[in-house]
Amino acid sequence: MGTRAVPILVLLSAVVAWAPLGCERQASGPGDAPVEAAPPPAEGFAGSWSVKGITQDLTRGDSRRIEGMIVLSEKEGLYNGKSDLRTKFPSEGGAVDADVIGTATGRLDGNVLGGTAETQLVLGTVPGVETEFAFIPRQVGPRITSDWTAHFRRDGTLVVQLENQPAPGEATYRPTRTTLYGTRTE
Repeated sequence: MGTRAVPILVLLSAVVAWAPLGCERQASGPGDAPVEAAPPPAEGFAGSWSVKGITQDLTRGDSRRIEGMIVLSEKEGLYNGKSDLRTKFPSEGGAVDADVIGTATGRLDGNVLGGTAETQLVLGTVPGVETEFAFIPRQVGPRITSDWTAHFRRDGTLVVQLENQPAPGEATYRPTRTTLYGTRTE
């Protein structure tokens, strides 16, 4: 998952303004139209979330699917997140399976949760073979930092948006944008 920055809901920071009907509007990315941010449900943001989405390479325009789990917890207004996501990461030998794991922190501002995240890619070394498959060598891939936001749509779907960039010293990762859509799991 070239955008492993999603791992812990590493989301895109956004400017928030009140909109009619008590919802907040936020830009999903630079130059994007604002989206409605519905009030959080009674359970709030904390919990386990099954997520699916897309990571887009901002330089080349390529996109790839990403999915997995995000777990958010809250204590005294500070949110902590952990993510375990999967994607196909582009490589010179073809796309390889990649686990995107990470952590995030954030705070609630109105109806929008936002903060920063750090993720790490764990890359399979054999194209087409999952990283969890026994005896398949894996290698540590690029480290990623992200600014992120999360909000709810009116239908209760969690939307997480991340702006991902290489961590300092990482030269092999290009900036990406990840958008994830999640449902609460029990």
